[in-house]
Amino acid sequence: MSPVTIKEFVPQDRPEEKSKLLPVFLEIWNAPENLMYLSPTLLPFEPDVVESWLQHHKEHGGRYFCALDDLGEILGVLVVKVNSLDGFEIYGVGVLPHRKGEGLGRLLVKHAVEVAIFLGFKDVRALVFADNAAMLCLLVRLGFISTAMQYHMRSDGADAVVLKTYL
Repeated sequence: MSPVTIKEFVPQDRPEEKSKLLPVFLEIWNAPENLMYLSPTLLPFEPDVVESWLQHHKEHGGRYFCALDDLGEILGVLVVKVNSLDGFEIYGVGVLPHRKGEGLGRLLVKHAVEVAIFLGFKDVRALVFADNAAMLCLLVRLGFISTAMQYHMRSDGADAVVLKTYL
């Protein structure tokens, strides 16, 4: 794998990052092999909804980190929610379908943990649909443990597993 860097995008403040992130976010989140693991309704994410998230993410504690290739192209996206009351939560991790299996998801999750440590958090939380075996295995390999189940979280009745790693 060629060199990959992780960069925080702040689309609310930097229009050029919003313009770059929006189409890739939609491509990743709406890819057929990703959608069922990222959409609680199983419906595709609409551009205007995602654009609103990107435009107003800071007031909700949202932060976006992108895995970039050596040309600055986005290969994967990490979305986290951070606030002092609810803690540090991984909201989503997605990689371009043709770049899966290269360790990009692992790199993004490890980066989330590093950011949480830097910010002084004592744990990182993630909610993963129970049928997302790849993400569950990745998180367990990185030291996350199951702490709870949330039942019928997706519109097809799928449950979700709450995982945490303690820092």
